[in-house]
Amino acid sequence: MAWVIVKDGAVVREFSRPTAFTYEGYQYPANWIQNATDAEKSALGLVEVTISGSSKNEDYYTNSLGDNVVASNGSVSKTWSNTAKTLSVVQANKVENAKLNAKSMLDRTDWYVVRKAETSTATPDEITAYRTAVRTCYGNLKTAINAASDVDAVAALYTNSAGASTTVKTINPSSAVNTSSNTITSNGHGFIDDEMVYYDAGQTGTDINTAIGGLVNNTSYYVFGKTTNTFKLSESHSSCGDAALVSLSSGATGTNHTFVSQGIPGKGVTWPNSDMPKYDGA
Repeated sequence: MAWVIVKDGAVVREFSRPTAFTYEGYQYPANWIQNATDAEKSALGLVEVTISGSSKNEDYYTNSLGDNVVASNGSVSKTWSNTAKTLSVVQANKVENAKLNAKSMLDRTDWYVVRKAETSTATPDEITAYRTAVRTCYGNLKTAINAASDVDAVAALYTNSAGASTTVKTINPSSAVNTSSNTITSNGHGFIDDEMVYYDAGQTGTDINTAIGGLVNNTSYYVFGKTTNTFKLSESHSSCGDAALVSLSSGATGTNHTFVSQGIPGKGVTWPNSDMPKYDGA
């Protein structure tokens, strides 16, 4: 919130935050604007500035807040201007950031590769799968960045768009989980493939329910192989190149397990999660 003092149709003082000030020989404490009546503000010529527009993400835009404009009625306004940065520069920066992120993720498991080179100890399949997924995700993201038609298309790669359905889907595992087909039934669920959903096993009374076999409570998964009334789950997004359904098993307790959409992620936020069982080589 900004305030200005207007005199003879021009702005003579501007305040972007509460501060003590002196004006025309009078001293005013830092809380004066907050506590002054409308009449007192008017007598001083104090006007709240109306700001139009907003600052956009500086990864993609150069932002500038314009000068104060005093209207004939005494109101004062400012307007944000947003200029898209050069697309090729934004693309180069994002590709470099993606490369650094991939390197950081691979660094964590480099010791397996060194161990194999030095001692011939085999690298666990899960670790190999994880490293492959990181490289595949990077390659797909790089391709998508360089194919973007404008900076907004680049930005969209790093956001989650809203899912088709934001309502919580509650299931009873004893009747909704098919361990033969690894499907979960929720009529008209509305999910689409690659949509991220959050799984909560719920609780009965004060006891937390046992999760559906193959799933980890309070964990996000990707929808995989959906139909109108059923869906399967994957521990990784298709951009990782290794999306595969989670094998479900019995043993869950409780009747109030839930799935809720976390949106449809862009390729920039679909890196593999090393904590998932498929990548855990511990």
